[in-house]
Amino acid sequence: MGYWVNTTYINHGDVAAVSEALTAIFHKEGMIAIPPPAQRAARAGEPMQYDRAMNNDLWGVAVFPGAESWTVIQTAPLELLAEQSPTTSQMRLADLCVALSASAIQLNVYDSTGNVLVEVSPAGRIAISGFNMEGDAEDPFEWNGQRLSEDLLEAQFQLHPFQHLIEDAMLGDDKAEALRQAFGGANARYCDNIVSVKTLIRHEPFDAPGGSALYFKWQGPSRQRARK
Repeated sequence: MGYWVNTTYINHGDVAAVSEALTAIFHKEGMIAIPPPAQRAARAGEPMQYDRAMNNDLWGVAVFPGAESWTVIQTAPLELLAEQSPTTSQMRLADLCVALSASAIQLNVYDSTGNVLVEVSPAGRIAISGFNMEGDAEDPFEWNGQRLSEDLLEAQFQLHPFQHLIEDAMLGDDKAEALRQAFGGANARYCDNIVSVKTLIRHEPFDAPGGSALYFKWQGPSRQRARK
């Protein structure tokens, strides 16, 4: 298996404000902040890794300082912020950007090669490029309720002036490394799905300087799907 990553960089330097905005957005969906759960082993077919947010009773979010004026977010489920919120019918990342009046970048890499780049403006405008080669949906151009374009199969910046950072990147993991170095700052090594798996899914301690791991629990009847 190759490299997988789902990392969000938001152009807002206040980690506490980003955490508070996420907490408010999730609360509207019935997800209430809870203390860190006890450490555990990941389950076979772990839903926080392989299933969608709406099929999980527990969400985890790691929020930590990146480069100057940037905050980094890792999540479990992995595409939590890319999925649409049932309360607003738009991408959760767009809700976050509007709440903070800040732009954001999210890179999703699938098995090293397939990659989808999401950009969101402070007003919530969304631009998406790239293609998920691992997708098994009937419509390969549908991604989390968004339409991918046949004219933008190569991930590229449209809203931000950062195309030079990935111009020579051949694979998705090359793009991930370029963005990690540009926006991860002293915490660049945490801009990786290892944080999602070890910290947010297994509930291991999070030691990124200035960062915190947040957990949210569904308050209604369980929506966790049974898995073999």
